[in-house]
Amino acid sequence: MACGLVCSAQSEPTLHWVCSTALDSWKEWTVSVSRGTDYGQNLVKLEPQTVYQSVDGFGGCFNELGWQALQSLDDDKRAVALKALFDADGCNFNLCRVGMGANDFALNWYSFDETPGDYAMTNFSIARDETNLIPFIKAAMTYQPRLAVWGVPWCPPSWMKTNNAYKGGRMNQDQQTLAAYALYFSKYVRAYRADGVNLYAVHPQNEPRYNDNNYPQCAWNGREINTFLRDYLVPQLTKDHVDVQVWLGTIVNANLADYADPVLGDAATRPAISGVGYQYDGQRAMAATHNKYPGLKMLQTETECYNGENSWDEAMTTFRKMIEDMNHFANGYVYWNLVLNQKSTSSWGWKQNSLLKIGTNEITYNPEFYSLKHFGHFLKPGAVRIGVSAMTQIGGEDESTFSTSNVVAFRNPSGELVLILGNAGDKRLPLTLQTGNSTASLEIPAKSMNSLVLSGW
Repeated sequence: MACGLVCSAQSEPTLHWVCSTALDSWKEWTVSVSRGTDYGQNLVKLEPQTVYQSVDGFGGCFNELGWQALQSLDDDKRAVALKALFDADGCNFNLCRVGMGANDFALNWYSFDETPGDYAMTNFSIARDETNLIPFIKAAMTYQPRLAVWGVPWCPPSWMKTNNAYKGGRMNQDQQTLAAYALYFSKYVRAYRADGVNLYAVHPQNEPRYNDNNYPQCAWNGREINTFLRDYLVPQLTKDHVDVQVWLGTIVNANLADYADPVLGDAATRPAISGVGYQYDGQRAMAATHNKYPGLKMLQTETECYNGENSWDEAMTTFRKMIEDMNHFANGYVYWNLVLNQKSTSSWGWKQNSLLKIGTNEITYNPEFYSLKHFGHFLKPGAVRIGVSAMTQIGGEDESTFSTSNVVAFRNPSGELVLILGNAGDKRLPLTLQTGNSTASLEIPAKSMNSLVLSGW
C-alpha cells in the first residue's frame, strides 16, 4: 500500500495521513483503523489527558525583498503564492513578524525618523512601509483576515546609537534618547493599527547580542533592555493608552543570565512581559525558561537562514527543530523569508533560504515550505500539545528505530488529534499508533515528514 500503510478496514475511527518526501512532497490518504490492542513495533501512544501549552500559530517575516519578488508575478500567480502561504488550504499562516525599519532583507537602510535630535518624534513616518510592507501584509490578509503581526527593530534611528550608523554600535543610554525611543514604539503601533494591521505585540530588539554583521544591528545588554522596558517603554504605552503586548525578544542567547533573568527576574518588569522570543542558540533556553518562569509564553522567532540551497536535508532539520521547540513549550513558530527571487540574496550580499522562490512568472515551492505546512495547515489556533509516550524495539536490518524526540502531538479545538513525526533516517520506520483502544500500523518512509490526523479515536 502507499507509504507502506497497513491497517484494517473499518469505517470508524479514521486516520488521515500526509507524507512528504523529496520525491513526493505532499501525498495523502484517509484510512480506517482497528479497535483493540494488537501492538506492533515502536508503539506510539497518544495521551490526550496530558495537556501542555496552547498553540498561537505559525508564520514568517514580511520583508521588502519578498514583496519585490511577488511584484514580478502577474495577478493570478501572485494570488496563488499568497494563498499557498496564508489560505486555510495552504500553510494557513496566522502569526507573522515584521521589522521596525530596515532589516537584512530590506531594500536598503531606513528608519521611521532619521532627523537627528528629533526627540519629540515630530518627523516620525511609516510612509516607506505603506509602500512596501503594509501592502504585503494587506495582501496576506485577503486570505487570512485575522492575521496577527508583531514588530521588532533591527536598529533604532541611527542618531540614537553610539556610532550614529545603522551598522555596529550600541544604543545610547541617556534618558532623553530612551524616552524618545519609547515614543517611537508607541507611534509605530498606533500608525500600523491606523492602517488596518493587527499589530498585537512588539519586541525591543532583534538579536541584541550582536552588532558586528553587515546589516542593521544594535547591541544592548540585559540590564539595559530591562531599564528601557521598565522605565520607558511600558510607561509610555500606558500613558498613550496603547494596549499592545510587550515581549522580550528576539534573543539568541541560551544563558538565561544574559537577557531572560535581568528582565523576568525584576519584579517590577515581569508582570508587563507577555512572552519571550527565542531564535538560534536561544532556542536551547526554552525548556529552562518555562521551568523558571512558568506561564510565560514563548515563540520561536526565526529559523536558520542557511545559504539559499533550499535542500531537503535542511528542510528535515527545520522540521525536527520545530518538533523540538514545540516539545519545549513554544506557543508558535515563525520562519524567516517567506518569499525571495531566484537570486535569494539580501541587499548586503547574503544568500538565504525561503519558503517560495519566484522566477519568471513561476513559483517554486522550496522544501521548507512543506516543513511549515505540516504544522500550520493542520494545527488550529487554540490547539493544545498533548502527551506522547513510546515503547521502542530494535527492528530488522531494513528498519529504523523510533524516538519520542521525533514526534509531537496536539488536540485541535474540534477534538481531533494531530500527530506530527519525522523519520530522518535512511531506512523505513515501522510504527504502531495507539490511543484508547484504537490502533493503526504504519511504515514511515525514510527522510520523510508526516502529519497524522486522528478523528473518532
